[in-house]
Amino acid sequence: MEKINRLLQANIEAKLGKGKVIILYGPRQVGKTTLVREILRKHRSDRGYFNCEEAIVRDALLSMDSGRMFGYLSGSEVIALDEAQSIPNVGRAIKILADSHPELNIIATGSSSFELANVVSEPLTGRKFEFFLPPISLEEMKSNFGNAAAVNSINNALIYGSYPEIATAAAIEEKTEKLRLLATSYLYKDVLQYNRIKKHDMLVKILKALALQVGGEVSPNEIASAIQIDRKTVLSYLSLLEQAFVVFKLPPFVKKRRDEIRLMNKYYFYDNGILNAVVNNFLPVENRNDTGALWENYMISERRKFNELHGRNPNAYFWRTHSGCEIDLVEEINGELTPFEIKYNTTKISRGAYSFVETYKSKTIQVVNKNSALDWLSL
Repeated sequence: MEKINRLLQANIEAKLGKGKVIILYGPRQVGKTTLVREILRKHRSDRGYFNCEEAIVRDALLSMDSGRMFGYLSGSEVIALDEAQSIPNVGRAIKILADSHPELNIIATGSSSFELANVVSEPLTGRKFEFFLPPISLEEMKSNFGNAAAVNSINNALIYGSYPEIATAAAIEEKTEKLRLLATSYLYKDVLQYNRIKKHDMLVKILKALALQVGGEVSPNEIASAIQIDRKTVLSYLSLLEQAFVVFKLPPFVKKRRDEIRLMNKYYFYDNGILNAVVNNFLPVENRNDTGALWENYMISERRKFNELHGRNPNAYFWRTHSGCEIDLVEEINGELTPFEIKYNTTKISRGAYSFVETYKSKTIQVVNKNSALDWLSL
């Protein structure tokens, strides 16, 4: 597969020259470096790339001296500080540089929101644009290769996910090898290094518990009991996994009915390939007994990518009652509710789901299956 142009590039470029620093978050290996290098190339700033994990770049930024920093980093209209979270107090360094040289367009990237966000938030309050780069989206497959190729890519993405190196690998063996490396090395790096957390086995057990419960409510108490740790530790790991862009949560929608699920969240993986690597199952869709859960994870993560890329910020929930009525995804914008049922093959909706429409006077339930997915992820 040829190079994939990322749709986020246009959004970032539209913010250049606005007098603010651009912060680009995203998991490791998701293509942040490739994206910023492409932006630099397009703006004739090829020499503006700086890897903050290199000692010479680190020393310049640690100096907090505007003259020294500019002397080393200048020469390009746009500069990219890649893996900026590796520099202590990098937010202050960037502020000094931006204040001294407002003509500079500064892009700082980070693979963990808990590190980069913490060090840039206060120094750059009101002076930054933030973007998130996820794995390749189905919309990007359509944009780059057309409708037919995008539809044909779905089953592959359900099993191997959408990280660029994996999506573009031709051989199945290469995909699985790269995924296992990603899931056992890069994936855990940020979480395990944060606050000196070194319990790799515990992290793996929690991830497996989440992977096996995709589509269902997650009880931190049950996980804690199953792996014999306290609930507080489970919640801490769940928070770190969210901030490292491994999983995200979907809270329950609760308003009127007494029997609505109230306390437990659902958790989804940003990438299906990581989900499958965690449980070490790369069997094709037709040989799986969890196809419904895989499809639900894939579509909800794709919808999240779509909403973020297009600046849509709906409140997102699932809905379920103790009696078994449920809706997979509910989006709320300006008080208006839109329910979605996510089904791999069928268009059938359970009778209980219609009680949501009756109770909340929402829009009609939309079914998202393999045939309607592309339309659902288009404006």
